[in-house]
Amino acid sequence: MIKFRCLNCGQKLAVVEAGIGGVVSCTNCADRIVVPPYSITEFFSAEPTRCANAPVAGGMELIHRSGERVEGGSTALRMALIPYLARMMMNRLVQALFAQRETLIDTQAEATKRMADLEERIARAQVTVQDRFAAYENRIAELEKQLLAAEEEKRELMRQKFQLARKALEAENAAAQPGRVNLRDAGFLLRA
Repeated sequence: MIKFRCLNCGQKLAVVEAGIGGVVSCTNCADRIVVPPYSITEFFSAEPTRCANAPVAGGMELIHRSGERVEGGSTALRMALIPYLARMMMNRLVQALFAQRETLIDTQAEATKRMADLEERIARAQVTVQDRFAAYENRIAELEKQLLAAEEEKRELMRQKFQLARKALEAENAAAQPGRVNLRDAGFLLRA
């Protein structure tokens, strides 16, 4: 059993050895805490309780045997506080990482939603453009047919005008020179 305190509120917590390295929530303040690989000094004065394969920060043991004397009280205090401070910093880092992860997940979800909306708008715009393009192609085809018909009608009108003008000119020439023979009509005389 691993025993330690919450870094936020000081609540005593205990976790089975299988939970080493996992993240638990404090039962008092709901603060997230990484389970240390060994128990904290204030709970035991004997050998540390830890998993055989669990690493100890800095290679130091936090709990000393009751028979051992450590020279220099402040050195012993520093040595005891280093793993605790390291764990506290690690917990804060893990909490910050969890908060950033949640923010990133929310941002990713929002970006995915916006991207889906954008893709839908692009698809609708593409359909609209294709419909307009088809309508423009149909209108162009109709206008080309109308233009061809108008050009043909114009040519026909020009032929008729030309024939009327020629007939009027021939009639005018025939009226101006009554004795003159029309060469076209007289063409058969020359051949004979």
